Amino acid sequence: MSDLTAALFARYNRVMRIALVGVLVVACALVYLQYRMTLQAQTSSVSQRMQEQAIALDALVRSSTDSVNAMRIQGETWLRLHPQGAPDTPLLRALQPGKEPDSIQLDALPAPWTPADAGNLTGLVGPRTPALDRELEMALSLNGPFKTIMANLPGATWVYYTSARRFINIYPWVASKDFFYADSLRQKDFFTEVQSAAGPERSVFWTPVYADEAGKGLMVTASAGVFDGSQFLGSVSLDLTLGWLNQFVRTWPPGLGRMFIVNDRGQLLADPELVHAGAQEVRSAADAFPPALRRDVQSALRDADGRLTIFDDYYIEAVGINHAPFRLVLLLPRWNLQRVALETGVPSVLVLVLSLTLMLMIASRMTYNDAILPAQKLVRYIQDEDRGSVKAIPDIPQAWRPWFLTIQNVFNAHTKLVSIQQELDVARRMQQSIVPTRFPSRPDLQMFARMIPAREVGGDFYDYFWLSDQKIGIVIADVSGKGVPAALFMAVSRTLLRAIAPSAASPGACLALANDLLAQDNEATMFVTLFYGILDTATGELEYANGGHNPPYVISPDGGVSQLPGTGGMALGVMEGTPFAEGRARLEAGTTLLLYTDGVTEAFNSADEEYGELRLAQHLADTKGAQVEVLLKRLFDSVHQFADGAPQSDDITCLAVHYGASGSTTA
Repeated sequence: MSDLTAALFARYNRVMRIALVGVLVVACALVYLQYRMTLQAQTSSVSQRMQEQAIALDALVRSSTDSVNAMRIQGETWLRLHPQGAPDTPLLRALQPGKEPDSIQLDALPAPWTPADAGNLTGLVGPRTPALDRELEMALSLNGPFKTIMANLPGATWVYYTSARRFINIYPWVASKDFFYADSLRQKDFFTEVQSAAGPERSVFWTPVYADEAGKGLMVTASAGVFDGSQFLGSVSLDLTLGWLNQFVRTWPPGLGRMFIVNDRGQLLADPELVHAGAQEVRSAADAFPPALRRDVQSALRDADGRLTIFDDYYIEAVGINHAPFRLVLLLPRWNLQRVALETGVPSVLVLVLSLTLMLMIASRMTYNDAILPAQKLVRYIQDEDRGSVKAIPDIPQAWRPWFLTIQNVFNAHTKLVSIQQELDVARRMQQSIVPTRFPSRPDLQMFARMIPAREVGGDFYDYFWLSDQKIGIVIADVSGKGVPAALFMAVSRTLLRAIAPSAASPGACLALANDLLAQDNEATMFVTLFYGILDTATGELEYANGGHNPPYVISPDGGVSQLPGTGGMALGVMEGTPFAEGRARLEAGTTLLLYTDGVTEAFNSADEEYGELRLAQHLADTKGAQVEVLLKRLFDSVHQFADGAPQSDDITCLAVHYGASGSTTA
């Protein structure tokens, strides 16, 4: 019997030793697999961050191209609206002869203009003619956009209009003795490259990098041609120093390599090490690469276009910028990611392997009946629970039974939690899919919205829909309560409103019918506050009705902030037969309308202070001229900073509508 027992234990020990060797082999494989998976995850993460940086850079560059296009559109629009023969403006009358024959200058600005309000117009124009005076008036009308661009655009140094009739209007104002028009300006790239045929699709031209003659360092110029019909008159241009690009690349974490920017002419625009403030030397893109990669920089950039690619001992990724001939380039030593992969995943795997090895060594000295067999049964039981194929707890010692019961309870609870979470995820995706994610963006109407639920699903919603070629309905609502019931009531409310609105005679009639339908069989006594307005994009006329919701804010073109007058309506779904009064307002061109839910004003910080309507109105007063997407981003950032980490107590939803010039067709 003892021999049999010894043989059994000897066999068991041999099995344990084989298992130990197997564990070590598997450990090595796991270490390598973990390293490869971590390295792949790191490279994917870096590439994703690179793509996000490229999107952010494109947004910065787009602000410059948008500014140039805005100046071009302003000039060409002015020309269309002002034929020859109009009375002279004070600025035109203030033009004085310069030192040269047939020259002009604007050294003395008439009141109330100051050097902060206008540029200096100088030139060698020859005899004054009606056509010349009309173009001079157009150039002087650009002073407003000049001032706005310089105030809002980082990196902007000079902004100016250069005419084929030999004059320039340059901002900021500079005395003619310090800067005067020269014919050499018409030989520059910013002028010669934009003389192609007129048309709305022509793009902004970006010059190569050059050293500023005024000593402000390296810069580039964005330029566009101004046409009077098919006749080229001149160019509007924006000079930007490379410092703003250098600040952008310096935000990249040093541990993830070096980020720099090159253009399509093989020049280096920004680099945290090679490009410095006030530098006068234009560096080649090859200077940013290590010597081993300089032999064929263009080939490397082409192969690394849009993906992280290995070259020698480096990872390289190059992402093109849509609104400028620039490329954002990342140069990352391979060892940086390899070290992170080793430090991140391998130690944890090694600890796990050592723990398993120790457990095996201890388990080999335990009795078979009291430890090994129950442990084997426990592992099998866990596997069966994981597969969902457990029938009953097996025959095991009583001391092991609580373990089996605990595993059983944990898996049961886990299964229920997974099921609930999956249902909530489906509900969240469905809720997000029924609110608009694409918005009109036209000269007469821009719109944008954001919504952050307090839970996985929420009761807020926003909506818009075209009722005709020029009338658009806008909606924002807040359902009582939170979670799944509020989300379901929200979906029903939105569906009803969309179905009723096209045939309703007015906003008040639409809310009255929707209220009656929601109040029928409303055993849960839920209700929804709702603002519904119809905006005529041709006239700016806004007709609206308010069902117990926060009155929207109106941001006028001059920056004034006010609330739409209330109509006294109550929430929908409370009582049938409730009438809803209507209000009317006329929006001026350039007015922004902010619709919001009380999650904004009732956001609390850690000191239990409320964000409030006063703080909201003060914030909106500081956002004059901001685009709707920027306005909402700043507002949500303001609420987030105010909350300072305090839990979100309610859904936060905003819809911003900017009304511009009338006369456009539906997008």
